[in-house]
Amino acid sequence: MWRCLSILLLLRWAVAGEPVIRWGGGTQANMVSAASKLPADPGALEPLWEIKLGVHQYSIPTLDRGRIFLGTDDRAINRPGYTPSGGGAVLCLEQATGKLLWQLASPRFMAGVKPPFHFDQWRCGICSGPVVDGDRVYVVGNRGEILCLARDGQARGNTGPFRDELGYMGLSSSNAADQVLGPTDGDIVWRYDLLTELGVIPHDVCGSTLLLVGDLLFACTSNGLDDRHAKMPAPQAPTLIVLDKHTGRLVAKDNEQIGERTLHCNWSSPVAGHVGGRTLIFFGAGDGVLYAFEVPQPSAEVQALKKVWSSDGNPPDFRFRDGRPLPYSMHNRTRPDGPSEIIGTPVFEGGRLYVALGQSPIHGVGRGCLSCMDAATGKKIWESRELGRSLATAAISDSLLYIPDNGGDLHCFESATGRRVWTHPLGAKVWGSSAFVADGKIYIGTEAGVLWVLKAGRQPEVLSRTRLASIPITPAVAEGVLYLPTQRHLTAIPVNGAPRTATRPDTNASR
Repeated sequence: MWRCLSILLLLRWAVAGEPVIRWGGGTQANMVSAASKLPADPGALEPLWEIKLGVHQYSIPTLDRGRIFLGTDDRAINRPGYTPSGGGAVLCLEQATGKLLWQLASPRFMAGVKPPFHFDQWRCGICSGPVVDGDRVYVVGNRGEILCLARDGQARGNTGPFRDELGYMGLSSSNAADQVLGPTDGDIVWRYDLLTELGVIPHDVCGSTLLLVGDLLFACTSNGLDDRHAKMPAPQAPTLIVLDKHTGRLVAKDNEQIGERTLHCNWSSPVAGHVGGRTLIFFGAGDGVLYAFEVPQPSAEVQALKKVWSSDGNPPDFRFRDGRPLPYSMHNRTRPDGPSEIIGTPVFEGGRLYVALGQSPIHGVGRGCLSCMDAATGKKIWESRELGRSLATAAISDSLLYIPDNGGDLHCFESATGRRVWTHPLGAKVWGSSAFVADGKIYIGTEAGVLWVLKAGRQPEVLSRTRLASIPITPAVAEGVLYLPTQRHLTAIPVNGAPRTATRPDTNASR
């Protein structure tokens, strides 16, 4: 009975036109939701539904009007004629049931095996969280491109101007029936190739999520090091660009020469905030610096983004010792000190920006820095070195900030002062998940495949631990359902669900 009621409620809310849910619980990067009555022990409840994904899934689900949009790897593709290549995929699911509505395969960038390219080789798929705007879906593809997709896929035909979805998906079946687009295939409206248009050379993955402001799309290019990790092969290529959301036309690009100072790559996502009567764009770059830019005005010419301010997230002694530059930690030369880049998304809250320093987890754990900056000027209000390197985005709720570091500790800070209130060891490293706060609870996953739920507040209290068969990613909540993604599954858990009657194959609750 509860399952039928949940489906009816989902359909009613979808018709009512709820706002798009991104970043776990809302439209801003702050990982907080106003949802209530969420389960303290998700593993103890019978799911509404559960679906198998691929083997690598890193994006937070986007929910819009009864649908779920998700980036994953192409082993999630189940289409006649398609053979997974280690590439990416965009899935559109029915929110009430998990039923597949459409799918778009994006085969691996095979030229990535040739120097100086060194990306898409980890088979991580599409790591970008889809951005939904009306009847369009925007996403950063795994092959170094920005894609505009039709919200309904091919259900209403091939809308164009892009028409060669079959070629894009690399379908090679000799069966003629497999060479026909159907309603469950994705529909590319336009695509912008960062490699051919701007000379960008991404590194490892194209790992950011787009920002939509009015008719403008702001995108990080993921420009990075070469295959030998020795130099930036395209140091003059832009790091942050702006496209017209309707056509994909290049509107503006940064002129800050970030590539000349990039330590490894650029993976952070841009965010916007209203400051002093105007909207500013904030971007954490691969040189460890947080930038603020103006929103470009309409123009027929490609503009240079106007910088308002920049603020280094690295304290001076992270970059220099005794007047000499400290080397950057690498996969083959790990070290706990030295400078770091910004990978997690900056959080704009109350006229301030909160951002952490981090590095690829294969560089090892090391000292990090959590900074709070004035959004109008970039001036540091406080910084804390009690946080290690972190890839996470902060969650700020009731004047407290929650964030994990790569070493596996969950930290709670006062957002106003930066004073650390408490730290809780999670028993394993954390880099694929940020802390998500809702209903007085903190949800956080670890590389050991454990989903922790703690009580939010000034005294940490463990409410539950659920061991999963694959690594949990940051969850999302909407319309009375907690959506729990892992690298291999997506599970919908109703907040008032019935107790689980049997252990599911992928879950073994342990407390």
